Amino acid sequence: MLARLEIRDFALIDRVEIEPFSGLNILTGETGAGKSIVIDAISAIAGERISKDMIRSGCETATIEAVFRNVAERIPQDFLESTGLRLEEGEDLFVGRELSMSGRGLCRVNGRLVPLSVLKELLSYLVDIHGQNDNQAIFRTETHLVLLDRYVGEPAAQALSAYGAALDRLQEIRRRMDVLGADPAERERTLDLLRYQVDEIQKASAQPGEDDLLTARRKVVANAGRIIESLEAAYDLLEGDGETSVTILLSSAVARLETASRSLPKAEELRQSLEDGRSAVEGASSGIRRLLEGIEIQPGELEEIDERLDVLFRLKKKYGGTLADVAKFLETASRRLEDLVDGEEEYARLEKAATDQSTLVVEKAALLTKLRMEASTAISERIGTELESLGMKGVRFAVRITSAEEGRETFAALSDFPKFTRTGLDQVEFLISPNPGEPLKPLARIASGGEAARIMLAIKSILADADRIPVLIFDEVDTGISGRTAGSVGEKLSRIAGSHQVICVTHMAQIAAMADHQILIEKSTDGQRTWTSLRPLDRVARREEIARLLSGGTGEAEAMDLADRLLSHADDVRRKD
Repeated sequence: MLARLEIRDFALIDRVEIEPFSGLNILTGETGAGKSIVIDAISAIAGERISKDMIRSGCETATIEAVFRNVAERIPQDFLESTGLRLEEGEDLFVGRELSMSGRGLCRVNGRLVPLSVLKELLSYLVDIHGQNDNQAIFRTETHLVLLDRYVGEPAAQALSAYGAALDRLQEIRRRMDVLGADPAERERTLDLLRYQVDEIQKASAQPGEDDLLTARRKVVANAGRIIESLEAAYDLLEGDGETSVTILLSSAVARLETASRSLPKAEELRQSLEDGRSAVEGASSGIRRLLEGIEIQPGELEEIDERLDVLFRLKKKYGGTLADVAKFLETASRRLEDLVDGEEEYARLEKAATDQSTLVVEKAALLTKLRMEASTAISERIGTELESLGMKGVRFAVRITSAEEGRETFAALSDFPKFTRTGLDQVEFLISPNPGEPLKPLARIASGGEAARIMLAIKSILADADRIPVLIFDEVDTGISGRTAGSVGEKLSRIAGSHQVICVTHMAQIAAMADHQILIEKSTDGQRTWTSLRPLDRVARREEIARLLSGGTGEAEAMDLADRLLSHADDVRRKD
């Protein structure tokens, strides 16, 4: 469960700390007090994209932190292992998110920085947020299959996983077939080209960096005469036989200063400097001599270098910008050449494997379809019953499943089967007839906003038993419903809260009365700033708040009496449950 939520500098919230209890937690307050801000903060901690406009005015960052308790078994072990996270049984889970005006945010799990995607997937196992947008999501047919599979539960998850593994294998086989190609003549043309390319590169025996070494050598060979002349002239100046060579002159100067330093100590430092200079000149002379001895130019070497550079240039032009790229091309071409040798036999083998694998994929998909078909009747009846209890009398609800698997005989070969998707071969659509005598029609075409809210609540009521998600959030679940229906919604939420922690924002007194714990959200101002605060309500304060919801501040005595009756009715419902 969500044990603690701390929000700082988020929208109108300066700082609030919430410690929700198990059961049904209801948030109420005046319009504009900031009730949905709390839900937005929970959405942020759950990894949803949040605009930096939600950072409180005048602040650089907003922070939301949460503590979850006893949730280790709700998080798949393979997810924890793949992300490097650890959570022992009984250990609290700490999550935090920081939003910044700079656009950069931080996400932490048990003090460790994680990407937003990891935070989002982690919280998807712990929190299910039903906001006003979900009422529109129920109109999107792509969500219907997801909801049906959630109702089927673990059998659907296992069947979907097995189907996905079979489909991955089929796609890998088809990729290998694409590499080989189906046309033998085209395959032979490709083989001829690959053989030529591999042979050309291998004969050249090019080595990475060889062109750079040859270019440097070419400069030496092309300018050998000038290089030798310059080196010899420099050597003669330093080590020539005449008395004017630099080495002889420096030796003479050192000797003169040595004589002077015996009487003038300051001359010793100058003598030492000249001594160092003479050593440096002698070292340079030796280096020049070695360079001269190392210059060996073979007859015709320049022409050989130019011819080799031309070969390497053509290789790079055809197979890559560098010799390293040429080597990579050779590796790829050699591997493909190996794959294509005896390709006709290999292609025939893969074609049979693809047909067999397609049959397996269809079998796995058929199991999915079977599970969905079996569940569709049960979920239709249960949703219909739930909608009746939510004030939609005479409603009929149905799940229509259209499976492409039914028409597979029309295809020449299973390998040509075109309908494989990641979710199987089925299309699922919810149908509804809101009034007796009317035919079933697609939900998206005839349901109103208020009906959508009740349908989603009915579905979540049914899924609550199958769902492992411990925390359910409902924002404005009372949109578009009347007072009598609101009482049914409240009872429904109370029953869901028997197995889940539920946090719900509402304007309806009938729903608020069913709360196990009620929190009042208030907006205050000092004339300079405005802020939102939260206050848990005791029984007396709850009576006053429910009366306010009923009367809007008028007819207080009657509202108080009705509030008492609603609270007493809620007590009776909980005792029966």
